[in-house]
Amino acid sequence: MSDDAPAVKAWWATTPLSGAIGILHLEGDCPPILQKLTGTVPAPGSTALASLASVDRGLVARPTESSALLMPHGGPQIRRRLSEAVLDAGAVFIDPSHLDPRKAWPEARNLVEACMLESLTRTSSPLGIDLLMKQPRLHAIARSEGWRPDDFDRTRASTLSALIDPPLVAIVGAPNVGKSSLLNRLAGREVAITADLAGTTRDAVTSRVVLDGLACDLVDLPGERTSDDPIEQHAIRLARGFLREASLLIGVVEPDHPEPPALERAPDLLVTNKTDLGSPSTEIGVSARTGQGIPEFVRTLRHRLVPEEALLGSGRPWLFDPALDADEVD
Repeated sequence: MSDDAPAVKAWWATTPLSGAIGILHLEGDCPPILQKLTGTVPAPGSTALASLASVDRGLVARPTESSALLMPHGGPQIRRRLSEAVLDAGAVFIDPSHLDPRKAWPEARNLVEACMLESLTRTSSPLGIDLLMKQPRLHAIARSEGWRPDDFDRTRASTLSALIDPPLVAIVGAPNVGKSSLLNRLAGREVAITADLAGTTRDAVTSRVVLDGLACDLVDLPGERTSDDPIEQHAIRLARGFLREASLLIGVVEPDHPEPPALERAPDLLVTNKTDLGSPSTEIGVSARTGQGIPEFVRTLRHRLVPEEALLGSGRPWLFDPALDADEVD
């Protein structure tokens, strides 16, 4: 840190993945660092367009006297270079989870808005975004008309948290049943190698996918095996960890072969793949090759993870952040 620059806390408020816009928060004595980085110091409550450390051209905003926002394009390289420039200017990066949400989001008018903004940086689910955006209004109505006991019971006991933190969905099955093809079909692109050979998948293959409005981390697990190879042993331990931790375990079978392989955990849902080649052996049948049955399968997966009845309660407020439990009437 330079001797002539007072400490300023910094953190990224947007996902580390690529995005259209990144938001970098600064808190503390911001004017000296803003001057170094952008050559301009907007008045509190105003915004300016400026060069951001010669890395990118973007917006500079000052929600309050002691806070500022730098908003470049959201590419990883721009974020990295701007982070380096902010460090060189004297700021210190912190973990924003340790901050009071209202401190982390000074532009928020109350705790509900602050928690909403924080949660929006984490969710990739369109359903989650829609529901979160409604919360300030719904919480205001509850404060005015009164909270109901089921407001607390429903949100604490429901699966709505999956709308913010993507659940893990694991795919298991015997060799060559088409697990990788199913993953590729659900992802809408080729993320796993496919071949008509048993054991093509040696390691777990993961992909972030959106299923009927719900973002999930989908993982294609290799079949059970033993090996003396240290690298393979690590892959086996990793696959077993996914198996235990998955929110939903999908067993894939073939027509006329309804039994999945014996595992330490039974599948939560069985699906027959390759129905273009034969009749399904289970209630749900799909063809990863042709796409037959995939839309219905996707809706079933989403309903298992976030039931429709949980979403139907979205006309009432949702206690979507632990901070709201401690201050429901903020």
